[in-house]
Amino acid sequence: MYYYSAYDLLLRSAFELAELPAVNTTDVESDVDIVQGVVNPVPESVEGTGGRRISATTDAVRLSYESVGSFLVKNGDRIICDPLNEEAAQREFFRRLIENELLGLILYQREHLVLHASAVSVDEKAAIFLGPRGAGKSTTAAAFGAEGYSVLEDDVVAIRFDPDGPTVVPGVPQLRLKSDAATALRLEETTTPSEESWYEKRMLRIKEIPDPTPLRGCYLLAEGETCTLEPITGSEQLLNLISRTQARGLLSDTERSPAHFQQCAQVIETTPFRLLRRPQDHELLPSLVELVVGDLAEY
Repeated sequence: MYYYSAYDLLLRSAFELAELPAVNTTDVESDVDIVQGVVNPVPESVEGTGGRRISATTDAVRLSYESVGSFLVKNGDRIICDPLNEEAAQREFFRRLIENELLGLILYQREHLVLHASAVSVDEKAAIFLGPRGAGKSTTAAAFGAEGYSVLEDDVVAIRFDPDGPTVVPGVPQLRLKSDAATALRLEETTTPSEESWYEKRMLRIKEIPDPTPLRGCYLLAEGETCTLEPITGSEQLLNLISRTQARGLLSDTERSPAHFQQCAQVIETTPFRLLRRPQDHELLPSLVELVVGDLAEY
């Protein structure tokens, strides 16, 4: 078995997950077990997208991928993997399913708010960046990393609700960047995956893993002529949190809609929310970082 740390959880895995930090321990009880076992595929009568079919109940989510296999995520502490064959289990896509989508579902079951976003830590204050695909979430996080700040996550951001308020927990320590962004930020240690052509971005491993960090700022990315911060109404704040929720399509089946709404409302009540406009010019990224750092310093 392999032991890893991610999202402030100890994982015990039957599969090697190269992108996660290894933990040298066998005498501590794991938070999540990732095992190999038999999983009944989601019936083909269930409508799917992109080769994936999914079904959910209040305590379990079952997924089937046509070229990979089936998975069962249950009770917030167990992932059962049933790959089609040994070759499927060795694919990079298989690992990344576990590290991103399936761990995201585990966190969802553990009552975290899980968002498609990026997050950084600035002077022990967490900021998350929201936006549609291509908005620059990963590039923005990388810009903070290039300026010496800690990157918490650049894809699946998990917010834990502690007694002191919402807290962002560190995720998979790796940035995924387009080549032009990596070049502009002078990130020379990036690598391009070669084993599969499905993923085009370059990878940068994050060497220093930050601690869980209190959430102090939410920023919605948008294009603009200069780097500016603008207010967002309460309804827009709520809409953007809900629309960026990883498991929003499962809220009804898992009976989590009321709890999810309360989580989003708590984030809005406790965290300043801004529209962050920026030009599509990577040379201006240091100005964006300076603007956000100054904004966070006020709270």
